[in-house]
Amino acid sequence: MVFVEGALVGETVTVEMLKVDRRWSRARVVTVLDPSPDRVPVPCTHQIEGCGGCDLLHVGPDAQLRTKSSMVIDQLVRAEVDAPDPALRSLDDDHGRTTIRAAISDGRAGYRVRGSHDVVVPDVCDAVDPSAERLLVDGRFGDAREITIRVGNRTGERLVLVEGSTFDVELPDDVLMASTDDLKKGKRAWIHEEAGGRRWRVSARSFFQNRPAGVDALVDEVSEMVDELGEDGPLVDAYAGIGIFAGTIGAGRTVYAIERGRDSIADAKVNLEGDVKVIKASVERWRPSPAAVVIADPAREGLGKAGVASLVRAEPKLFVLVSCDPSSFARDAKLLTDAGMRLDRLTVVDMFPGTSHVETVGAFVA
Repeated sequence: MVFVEGALVGETVTVEMLKVDRRWSRARVVTVLDPSPDRVPVPCTHQIEGCGGCDLLHVGPDAQLRTKSSMVIDQLVRAEVDAPDPALRSLDDDHGRTTIRAAISDGRAGYRVRGSHDVVVPDVCDAVDPSAERLLVDGRFGDAREITIRVGNRTGERLVLVEGSTFDVELPDDVLMASTDDLKKGKRAWIHEEAGGRRWRVSARSFFQNRPAGVDALVDEVSEMVDELGEDGPLVDAYAGIGIFAGTIGAGRTVYAIERGRDSIADAKVNLEGDVKVIKASVERWRPSPAAVVIADPAREGLGKAGVASLVRAEPKLFVLVSCDPSSFARDAKLLTDAGMRLDRLTVVDMFPGTSHVETVGAFVA
């Protein structure tokens, strides 16, 4: 099997082989001989230059979500998991990414070239929030190595985390700046954002979804699944981060919010109120308490055997899995079905327009 980067279903292309293995190989498109009707001209000159940020700009917007859905279904078929037809969801009121990690080249911020350490320095970036774009394009970062830009689209607050020297960094006066060394010494730096119907504190190194419109969509999707398929009783928010699901869907319930990141825990304790127990632990080492509903939003590597084993010991009637990687979602779905649960509902959310990153939400019932 050959995976061809940049090719669409039904196209005839010439390719360059990148990796040849016994079971699978990888290649990329050199020339498109017979294009798909879903192919469109790439609108970003920086992507043509090699910027690795947006790898689906050659696919029309309507076809992007269908493409992502097919990726999820393909992985579930390979994992031998029976799945319903997925619902497809785009974002409402989206203004682009609000968190950006960028490399620094000659004092300017930019994106890595695909498969390289070289840097493309953009003079415009339509993929990000306008407030973040101004810092990306107009900021001057001296001898810093990397930066993380984090902005509140709905609050106007802005923060830049600098890795390396802060000497000669030039930013507008309203921007909160901190270095990674500052944080190691105990300095705290955060912004606020509004999403999912409420306000959140988000620290420089806490996990937060890449845009508030994405939080809105995930909270809406998961809430609907819990309302329609769940039962009353305690709720587990696994990999809770700053407390998004605990602080919205968990309202009125006893909630166990499991998180091991120090910065995220500090934010969760500020953000959450009511009968919420913030537990500093890895999910794998959590001592399960009975729960009617489990919501798990792990990192890209997913739950794995140990994570699934720990969470199903809570004996939930509903298990909602939120995943940013189709292959780990399919693997975890297989583990959950082997544990006696059934994938009842599936939604693919276009959390990362213009890219091949896929966000999947699955509801498993006992």
